[in-house]
Amino acid sequence: MDSKVKLYINTIKYLKPSQIYFRVFNRLKRELYKRKVLQVKIPSKVTISKDLNYIIPELDFDKDYLNRFDIDGILNGQFTFINLTNQVELSKAWNNKDLQHLWRYNLHYFEYLFKLSYEYSNGNKQNNMYYEKYRDLITNWIDNNPFAFGDGWHPYTISLRITNWIATYQVFKEKITNDNDFDKRFRVSLYLQYKYLQTNLEKDVLGNHYFENIKALIIGSVFFEETKVKNKYKNELMKQLKEQILEDGMHFELSPMYHKIILEDLIKITYWLKDETICNQLIPYISKMLDVTYSFEGNFGKTPAFNDSADGISKEYKSILVTCKRYFNLSPQFKSRFEDSGFYIIKDQYKKLIFDVGEISPSYLPAHGHCDALSFELSINSKPMLVNSGTYRYEAGKWRDYFRSTKAHNTVMISDQEQSQFWGGFRVAKRIKKVRKKQFVYKNISFYAGDYISHTGDKHKRFIGHIDENNILVLDYLNTELKDKIKSYLHFVPGTHLEVQENTIYANQGSESIKITAIGTSEINFEKGWHSNQFNVKEEINFITLKKDDKKALFGYLINFNVSSYKILTSENELKIINDKEVIINYQELGDML
Repeated sequence: MDSKVKLYINTIKYLKPSQIYFRVFNRLKRELYKRKVLQVKIPSKVTISKDLNYIIPELDFDKDYLNRFDIDGILNGQFTFINLTNQVELSKAWNNKDLQHLWRYNLHYFEYLFKLSYEYSNGNKQNNMYYEKYRDLITNWIDNNPFAFGDGWHPYTISLRITNWIATYQVFKEKITNDNDFDKRFRVSLYLQYKYLQTNLEKDVLGNHYFENIKALIIGSVFFEETKVKNKYKNELMKQLKEQILEDGMHFELSPMYHKIILEDLIKITYWLKDETICNQLIPYISKMLDVTYSFEGNFGKTPAFNDSADGISKEYKSILVTCKRYFNLSPQFKSRFEDSGFYIIKDQYKKLIFDVGEISPSYLPAHGHCDALSFELSINSKPMLVNSGTYRYEAGKWRDYFRSTKAHNTVMISDQEQSQFWGGFRVAKRIKKVRKKQFVYKNISFYAGDYISHTGDKHKRFIGHIDENNILVLDYLNTELKDKIKSYLHFVPGTHLEVQENTIYANQGSESIKITAIGTSEINFEKGWHSNQFNVKEEINFITLKKDDKKALFGYLINFNVSSYKILTSENELKIINDKEVIINYQELGDML
């Protein structure tokens, strides 16, 4: 294994010079704030705009979203985030290192205020306990998070908290304005956070974190009626949209989960600025981002697990569709090709397959990248069947390493070497390169193909052919001097019954069945692994490994969807599939197509 010095060098060399500068500068500046060398000036009277609506009910009061928060628990100091429940003494919980880091961050986000707001506004305005809890939660944060210290003053937690405090303010506005002491403390603290964020932007991280900073400053500038600040960050928003949203509409970190988070951010910004001309520039971005989410998740049954993605974090895609239709009159269009981000989708009435043929991440932002190059996920009748292993947690360690690893995805691993050199919780040193992709027709079959060179110099090329509604062909070509331990992995959704007979895998999930016949393999084995569809939830599973026959040029498998009889004949240069029709694949001809 490379030394830490080499890992750092091979990680840092991909960063923008500005990121390195701001990493040093921001840390120094935060220390100066802690030592009170730098300060934030608060005006004697903090004025706000009281007449605007910030909540979008279709998103903020969506039933599935609100069900994440237990109202009785909130009222009694018990909080559930990312599938972990903790009964806490709030004043001691904000920076309690015995609590999982991401859980503490969620505590600082204050998303649970939407649950209180909903209960209060839904016929319970005469019940003071919801307002009193709202006031007590915010007051407790103010009392126990001294300026510039702890998780609560991280720019990311500030960004989400500012947004959620302001949005829910409108629900309790009448109560707050009659509660003079709290009203003053609320405004002063909120303004302090807002001003501090302006001088501590995450330009060292960029990506979705920086986008959250911008969103928070836009809602803050509207709330505090600071037109100059608003105009500044509207301009910065447009710059980031041009960089972060690819031409095909996908967010450039290539995570379906973060894509939905950024899409929701953009929807809210556009709603807050609905009376301004910038909306005409923002709505086209919403439209093409909406197409991505619909194309990926419509009739798929889950958030596709490419890079860091999980269910239960971003809003459900259906609530996003409803919101876009109501407020922007946008209806999504299905697309099967995403050339800029690197995804192809095979879809018919029965099945849907999503194929990842893209980069691991933006070169300077690999934090959420997995070793999932040329992996795919498959859903049948809106029920997931073949899935990547998911994202279990963010803390560095064995679990983070496992779920980012090559063998945790439906792809190929060469001699136990990872595709890319990930390390720590969010770092990648050497990574895949020379990524290519192509869609083409060969022998009247639609093929989708991609290839890359791994960080060790080995080339992997994969072809997925949609032969007909009953059959999909997956073939892999490896250009490597390593002949041993070349394995292809197949992970099935938990609960799938698997049976192997000779060179064929029979998979049954409820009423859905498929048959997978190995091609060019010497062994089919079960291995123990893990699956996670939500943070902090994992389940032990058996997954399938197909070991390549050293004598074969290509190897792979045929996925059959009606469990019909067919024959597969192979020779040195040719593959023949005989069913109700005969399909002949010449390896050399196919390989030359990419």
